[in-house]
Amino acid sequence: MRKRILYTLSLGHLVTDIYGGALPIFLAVFKEQLGLTYAAAGMVITLANLSSSVIQPLFGYLSDQHQLRWLLPGGCLLAGLAMAAIGYVPNYYLLVAVVFISGLGAAAFHPEGSKAAHYVAGPLNATSMSVFSVGGNLGYGMGPMFASLILLIGGLKATWLFLIPTLITSLLLYHALPIIADSAKTGGQAKVAASQTEKINYNPVIALAILILIVILRALLQIGLSTFIPLYYINYLNYSEAFASTMLTIFLISGAIGTMIGGRIADYWGAKKLIILSLLPLIPLIYLFPYTGGLLTALLLIFTGLSLVSSYAPAVVMAQALIPRHVGMASGLMMGFAMGVGGMGAPLLGTIADTWGFTLVFQALAVIPLLAAILALLLPDLRQSSVKLVKNTKAV
Repeated sequence: MRKRILYTLSLGHLVTDIYGGALPIFLAVFKEQLGLTYAAAGMVITLANLSSSVIQPLFGYLSDQHQLRWLLPGGCLLAGLAMAAIGYVPNYYLLVAVVFISGLGAAAFHPEGSKAAHYVAGPLNATSMSVFSVGGNLGYGMGPMFASLILLIGGLKATWLFLIPTLITSLLLYHALPIIADSAKTGGQAKVAASQTEKINYNPVIALAILILIVILRALLQIGLSTFIPLYYINYLNYSEAFASTMLTIFLISGAIGTMIGGRIADYWGAKKLIILSLLPLIPLIYLFPYTGGLLTALLLIFTGLSLVSSYAPAVVMAQALIPRHVGMASGLMMGFAMGVGGMGAPLLGTIADTWGFTLVFQALAVIPLLAAILALLLPDLRQSSVKLVKNTKAV
């Protein structure tokens, strides 16, 4: 039953995040229709991340203080309803408003969903969180394909099709709420018992601050690539929207696969080691991207996605372990705040593209994983916590 709930949560994550994955493709179309600069297009991404990510800790805090499980179906529904309306906006200001509202729905869903996945995890925290997280990564990966299909069927006026997965998934999440509540009660007892018996030799606040900085840098890298890959192909190389969405999908789907691999490895190697090893290969992969073409470019995107997103779930689990009594806030900080702050660098990247060209954008992005890897050396190794959690879970 808990696996079924975990898969339902992952489906909700997929549908909620499919809108964010579709946005860059729609944004490339709006750029031409509304005559936007790259900086203005980047600002849309920034505001989307502000509403969908930066304010997530607030929802996480409220979730820790109150029973707000209704945010699971409610957040998914709001995100989908707003995105269904995006094709009918006549100007830039309404485009920003609709994207902002859709982001609020995503912000409401993520902390509550991650919190529920945490409590149904059992001892394999990172593996369980990767199952939940892979839904979101698949959603981002399917987003460009879904956007291209919508544009092919009826152009922007066909965005009402977002209502179909939104309504179905919201109903499934609503139906699962009683079981999620029971799992949260029993699973929470085991997690708190493990944290009470653990002796630590590090400062959790400092460790959490370092982890947030790492995720901010990784988010800037991920959102920068997700935003500028389609812009690079459509507006710089003059390829079709379908080709650009295919390349973006390759990158994002590879990230979804990397999430599953990273979660499993982190349960055995530890999150710290996984984070460091996932960052270092990104330096040459990203730097070489604008100098390649054809099959080689696709291979670069595959390995970039695999490596970049593999640390997504382990970082969330580490944050939850650092502040075990504030799981919702920890989830909001990792999946929301840090991701959103990182995404706020999109206008800067847009300015670089407007002024010096796309090549310098990718060169700048290639420096980011090196900085993040250096910070990761300062993180504590929490593998012993996983061993104690297994024992306490069995005891409870």
